[in-house]
Amino acid sequence: MDPLAQLNHLQDKDLELDRIREEQGLIPSELSAAREEFGTLEHQLADLQDRLREVRVVYHRADLELQDLKGKYDRAKQAQMGASSAKEQTQYGEQMRQLEDRIEELEGNEKKKIEGEIMPLMEQMDKLEGEIEGVRAKVEEARPKLEAMEAANRDRIAELEATYQEKKRERDALASRIPANIVREYESIRRARRGTGLARMAKAGAGYRCTACNVQLPMHVAQQVFGGNKIVRCPSCGRILWKGE
Repeated sequence: MDPLAQLNHLQDKDLELDRIREEQGLIPSELSAAREEFGTLEHQLADLQDRLREVRVVYHRADLELQDLKGKYDRAKQAQMGASSAKEQTQYGEQMRQLEDRIEELEGNEKKKIEGEIMPLMEQMDKLEGEIEGVRAKVEEARPKLEAMEAANRDRIAELEATYQEKKRERDALASRIPANIVREYESIRRARRGTGLARMAKAGAGYRCTACNVQLPMHVAQQVFGGNKIVRCPSCGRILWKGE
């Protein structure tokens, strides 16, 4: 059999192997969408958790300050009760007033319509905790669906790999029946051209053209191809030219 005809069959198998590899690398649109949705949920959850941690830090800092102020207020009150002079009582009274002002800023005072700093923080924490619970539920709902799709995709890739290996053995068996120098040259061109190393020569008006690059071939090149005495490459794209069956 004509070695170049065999090489054409080899190229068909190589292109089929290329398609299998390409298909293995493709991510099903459903899986891609599920991954994106799950990633969005995880990012949203992490963002809410970060915000909750930040609010908790501010809350605990304010709460510690409040407890410290109340302690100071109680001590100032006790000291005022034990003061030995009106001046000392006045000094402690002023200290207590200043402490009360700051306590009200933190704790709030409903009668004075002072909201305070701590209550909004507590409300914000409650709100964030509710949002976190909701998003976490969505994550847990989406997780098994994504895992099932990932498993199915792994099975798909494994099946394609089994098909690839079977066809690769067929390809290698065919390649072993073609002169090694022709196969080496073809494979070198195929790597350089990212796909094909052999091109059929086709009739084009009064002459011939390379079907890979569509360039008109010089007549002496076409004659060499028909002669079949040596490997002839397209002067334009460098592929091995074949006259066809």
